[in-house]
Amino acid sequence: MLRLWIMGLSALLVSAFAGWPSLLGTDQSFSQDWAGELRIGENKHFVQLRLAGDREPSTWTIAFPASGGADIPLSEVSVVRTRVRFAWTDDSGQTSFEGNLSAGLLAGTVRTGKKSGTLQLAPTAKLTAEAEQQLLGYYEMQPGHIVSVLKFPLGPVFSDYTTGRVGVLFPSSQDTFFAGPAFQVPVPIVIRCRLSTDPQANLVALHWNDESGEQIGQKLNQQREEVTFKNGDVVLSGTLVLPSGKGPHPALIRIQGAGPQTRRNAYDGWFAYHGVAYLSFDKRGAGKSTGDWRQAGISELADDVLAAVRFLRQRSDIDPDQIGIEGDSEGGWIAPAVATRDPKIKFVVIWAGPAMDYVPELMNEVEENLKASGLSNDDLGKALEFKRQAFAMLADGAGLSDDAWAKFQAFVHPYRNEKWFSYVSEPDQRGWPQKKLYLMAQIKSSELWRRVKIPVLALYAGKDLNVPAARNVNALTQELTAAGNKDFTIKVFPDANHDGFETTDSMLNGEQMRYLKRLVPGLVNTQITWVLAHVQIHRSGT
Repeated sequence: MLRLWIMGLSALLVSAFAGWPSLLGTDQSFSQDWAGELRIGENKHFVQLRLAGDREPSTWTIAFPASGGADIPLSEVSVVRTRVRFAWTDDSGQTSFEGNLSAGLLAGTVRTGKKSGTLQLAPTAKLTAEAEQQLLGYYEMQPGHIVSVLKFPLGPVFSDYTTGRVGVLFPSSQDTFFAGPAFQVPVPIVIRCRLSTDPQANLVALHWNDESGEQIGQKLNQQREEVTFKNGDVVLSGTLVLPSGKGPHPALIRIQGAGPQTRRNAYDGWFAYHGVAYLSFDKRGAGKSTGDWRQAGISELADDVLAAVRFLRQRSDIDPDQIGIEGDSEGGWIAPAVATRDPKIKFVVIWAGPAMDYVPELMNEVEENLKASGLSNDDLGKALEFKRQAFAMLADGAGLSDDAWAKFQAFVHPYRNEKWFSYVSEPDQRGWPQKKLYLMAQIKSSELWRRVKIPVLALYAGKDLNVPAARNVNALTQELTAAGNKDFTIKVFPDANHDGFETTDSMLNGEQMRYLKRLVPGLVNTQITWVLAHVQIHRSGT
C-alpha cells in the first residue's frame, strides 16, 4: 500500500510541477526531499520530509533537525488526487496531517491531541558535488554590491554584504534555489534564484529574484589557494584568497573561535574583493590540520598564528609589512599574544573577543547567563560564589591528576543538592575540558593588551551572552589606554548576538535562531572601512 502511494505521489508531483519552472528550472525530476515549517500554537519547527529510497520497501520519514533526533517514519499515508494525508508518532503522541498540493507546494493542517496547526513544505533536491561547486563563490551584483554563497553544514548559505541579509538557499534542482523570509525558514518562499553558465567564456551568473525585483550577478573569478605551513610538528592547513593584480597585497589572518573550528569563513572573498588577501586555516586538530586543540593553551594557539604570519611573509605577492590579524571570540585572548610576540603585525581586529583574563571572563559569562535564566537574589549569589571557587581550583590544576580531582569532588559534593546547582553544575568525571581550562588560564591576556600599541578595532555585541560586552569594553579601554595606544576604536552593536545577527533577544534556542534575518546593520561595513583605512592597496602591481 505504501509503495503504491509513493508511486502515485511521484506521478502526481511530476505533473503538478510541470507548469512551475520557477522552482524546478530545467531539471523537472521528482524531488524526494521537502523542507518546510510546522507551526502549532507558539511553537515553530523546521521540518524535512524525506523519501528513504535506500530501504526496502521505500518509506517516507519526517525529521526535525533542531532536535537532533532520528527520522520518524510516516504512517496512515494516503493520496487522493491532490489531497495528501499522513501521520507520525513521537514522544508527544500522534500527529496527523491533511493538506493539498498546489502550485508545487504541499500545505495543510496538523492535529495533535487537542491542538492544531499548519505544515507547509516545498520540494528540494540533492546537489551533486559538481553543481555545489558551481554555485559556491562570490557574486558581484553591482560594483561594490557582493553576495556570497558558501558551504555550511546546513547547506549553501548566502550573505548579502550590502543589506546584511543572510539565509540558507534550498536547492529545488541542480541550478535553481529558493529561500524563505529568515535564515533557515524555507517557506513562504520570498527568494528564487538560478545559475546560468557560459562555458566558452568561463562565466557563471546568479539570477536573483526577491521582493525588490531581479538582479543578475557575475561570479568573481577569485584566486583561492590551498596552503600548508608548520608550527613545530603541527601541520596547519588553510585557504588563502588573493585579490586581483600582482600585489604585493596587504593581508589579514583569521584567528578562530573556541572548539574544533575549520577555515570556513564568510568574509575571505569580501576582503579579497577590496584588495586585502585573507588567510583562514583549520585550527590544530580540526579539518586537515594536525595536532590537538584540546591540548593547547593561548600560547600554543598564538604560535600557530605566528606560523601563518611567517608563511605569508615568505610570499612575493604579500606585503610583509602589512599583515594584520582578526580574532573572533576566543581569538580575543590569542590576538594580543600574537601582537606582542611579533612587533611587525600591522593591526588587530576583534569581533566579540574577550579583553578580560580567561577565568574572570568565564565568570562574566556565567553571571550574565544566570541572570538571563532568571536566577536572582541569594540563589544567584551562592551559585556565583560556588562557580568562582570551582574555576579557581580548576585553573590551579584540579583536573590534572586523580588526587587533585578527588579533592575537587569533595569540594563539589555538598552543593549537588542545592536547587541552583543545575545552573552551574560540575561533572563527576574529569576529562580534557578541565585540562583545557587550566592551559588557557596560564596567560593573563589583560597584561598583554597593556603592551599593544598598534591600531586596534574591537567590535562587541549587546545581546552576546558568550562574551558579554560591558565589562570587556571597559577592560579593553583601560588596557589600551594604559598601553598608550593612540589608535583604537571600540564599538558595541546593541542589537547583535555573538554571531553578529540582529536580534532583540539574548536567549534564543535553535528554532528561534532560524528566524533571524540579517547581520546587524553596519557590522560588515565598519570592518572593511576601518581595515582599508589602515592599509595601502597595490593595484595591478603599481
